[in-house]
Amino acid sequence: MRQSDPNTIPPDERAFTVDGGRVVHETIDGETILIALDSGTYYSLTGSGAQMWALLSAGHPVGAAVTALATCYPENADEAHVELLRLAQELEDEGLLVAAADASRAPLVPPSPGEAFAPPTLARYTDMEYFLRLDPIHEIDPAKGWPVAADGATFG
Repeated sequence: MRQSDPNTIPPDERAFTVDGGRVVHETIDGETILIALDSGTYYSLTGSGAQMWALLSAGHPVGAAVTALATCYPENADEAHVELLRLAQELEDEGLLVAAADASRAPLVPPSPGEAFAPPTLARYTDMEYFLRLDPIHEIDPAKGWPVAADGATFG
């Protein structure tokens, strides 16, 4: 049985989940867009990142995700392993993924190979933070409407 402390689990056995109350995400044309609802920060995940996100966010252990990527990019299997470990840590550090107590038991469907393996890139944007954090129902100025904050509304 797996131990519950994520620090005692070997990196390839770690699994993750998405806290749907804090993070929303969508993948379109090979780019994954993620929004951290609590901070208003949004992210763009490109390169092989969309494929890695699909595997990790589905709760598959890192090792299983690496095996799936190796079937798509056999010549880059070692690089994909290193990059997946790095990305998983970065996504966890940003609060976009959280450690799961148990790995997914869903069948793992290997991603479709892209053109050539490209290391994942996670770009972080905070320029829309104010508007993404503005509660459109409770913290608006009734006379001016959304997105104008009511006097005294605080965010953060």
